[in-house]
Amino acid sequence: MKNKTFSIKSFLLAVIIMLGLGTVMAQENYNKAQETPKQKEIVLGKDLRTRSGYDNFQAAYKAALREAQQAYPKKNVAIRDLSKGEVKIYGGDITNYYTYTIVELPSILFQRTTEAINKATEEIEEGNRFAIDKITITDESVDKANARSQIVNALKDKEYVVVAKEQLEKLYKEQQGQQSGIYNDKTTVKTNNFTAVGYYLSARITPEYIQVQVVNVSTGEIEGDVTVNW
Repeated sequence: MKNKTFSIKSFLLAVIIMLGLGTVMAQENYNKAQETPKQKEIVLGKDLRTRSGYDNFQAAYKAALREAQQAYPKKNVAIRDLSKGEVKIYGGDITNYYTYTIVELPSILFQRTTEAINKATEEIEEGNRFAIDKITITDESVDKANARSQIVNALKDKEYVVVAKEQLEKLYKEQQGQQSGIYNDKTTVKTNNFTAVGYYLSARITPEYIQVQVVNVSTGEIEGDVTVNW
């Protein structure tokens, strides 16, 4: 019975992921394919050429995407830098080859994490300091270290400073020890090395959603509490 329950859960999770990928790909089109790669898009191949000639961008985009998916079947790929190339003449028809770049899109986890963090911190100015307070994961397919990395990167992309909470606690204890006279002058941590954090961020990741909560350390107020479905 336990194995059956786990199989059903795995199937539902796969459906959720596929629906998420479908949403991402639905946002892609031949207009976006003509743009340059974005910062978080990994370039897999550039200066590529369609195998056949086409008479419009839409047809060329579909062909280029099909070729990209065949080349990288296990990756979530998209087309960028799509442009007309050399002329192809076949019989009485004149068409164009198209050149393009293949990119790997950011993971669904990163996209949803970024969306939740952007909404939860929309009233907080850049340059503020954040510390990760707690990450709770009930989705067995998500690696905690990877999720933490995605959260840190999403915060840094918004020009926030991310500090390690455990290091703050360690420095605090060390400074308390200095005041008691336990440490000698050569090994003490200078006061200006201990940097206060302005906000704590907690995240909860489940097979259905990601929730991000931001708390103002000074006031204890919840600045943002956002849930984004997969």
